Amino acid sequence: MSLVVRTAHATSFGVARSNFSLVSQELRFDIRRKIWQRRLPVIAIEEILMKNMYYCFMTALKNGFWCLGVLMLAWPAFAQRSFETDILADTFGFDDATPKSVSLDDLQQGCPARDCIPSIDDPKFVAVAGAGHVADDDIVLALAWKGEYRAYPTRILDQHEIVNDVVAGTPIAITYCPLCGSGVGVRREIDGKVVEFGVSGVLYNSDLVLYDRTTETLWDQIIAEGIVGPLTGNKLELVAITMTRWSTWKAAHPDTLVLSPDPDNGRDYTQDYYAKYRQEDRLVFPVSRSSDTVRPKTVVYGFDLGKHSVAITESLLQQSSQYEWNAEGRTISFSLSEDGSVEARDLESGDTFMATRLFWFAWFTFHPQTELLQ
Repeated sequence: MSLVVRTAHATSFGVARSNFSLVSQELRFDIRRKIWQRRLPVIAIEEILMKNMYYCFMTALKNGFWCLGVLMLAWPAFAQRSFETDILADTFGFDDATPKSVSLDDLQQGCPARDCIPSIDDPKFVAVAGAGHVADDDIVLALAWKGEYRAYPTRILDQHEIVNDVVAGTPIAITYCPLCGSGVGVRREIDGKVVEFGVSGVLYNSDLVLYDRTTETLWDQIIAEGIVGPLTGNKLELVAITMTRWSTWKAAHPDTLVLSPDPDNGRDYTQDYYAKYRQEDRLVFPVSRSSDTVRPKTVVYGFDLGKHSVAITESLLQQSSQYEWNAEGRTISFSLSEDGSVEARDLESGDTFMATRLFWFAWFTFHPQTELLQ
């Protein structure tokens, strides 16, 4: 972030100090109150900072003085991710000798401590009739597994990101990264042992990084692969997840259960903290590569087809629920079902491929050779 700073006139300095004191005091109070009382997501804290800096900057333009103090107090701690605890070194004990497939320097710390975003480890569910906390237009991560149907509202997942669940006797983790818009389901079994996943507190290419509480390996969410720790290079077994509107899912599966908020944790799940973020092109954390083929937060469905990877825009599938694509002698059919689920099928071999719904920038970052259908 760059600022053009104008030297304050001597006659304005007292006013500048007075305004700076007011803004910085209110800023500190607002942040502390929201962190401790509601534990807001990082994106909400950033909005507080941005609003205060905007006020400061506009005051500077109006009165002819600068408000750099508030930036020195507030912005570096966020923009540089400067925290008292280094999660990678102090909490996990990682160093140069730790097995890894990515550099530790490429992992961005996003909050003060591991599990600062608490996973849901004892999820509670209600039937459709009791799901007044979910609006028809809300996006849910939905699961169909061995005859059972479940829905996990993103307004809850915004503040938890991981649900450690058991569905029809199978340990499954539902994971959601609001910064990448990505929903991924995995089985919670590693080498035959059931594990729990938590939020590591660091991100890789703006994506959620999980850790398992047994081996403390770090796992990238989108590729479902160990990236730091003893199980680096191992893959988690994926479980098909549907991301769709609540009205669509419940109409197709009226017997579904839906994740219910915990009324005792003091969190406000009525707010959509990421609404503005989804509408803007800006990213909060850096990524290693980018593409301007479409807007970065265009919603796509990504598919790993073995030798190829391909993404198809949600808007294209909404225009035509069936779409065929030819690639090197293969015909791949993409379909959007009535319950919102998306699937790709090789018409020659009959093989089917699982979709990941996410933002374009996130899919491209991890699949730079991908094709894009739009």
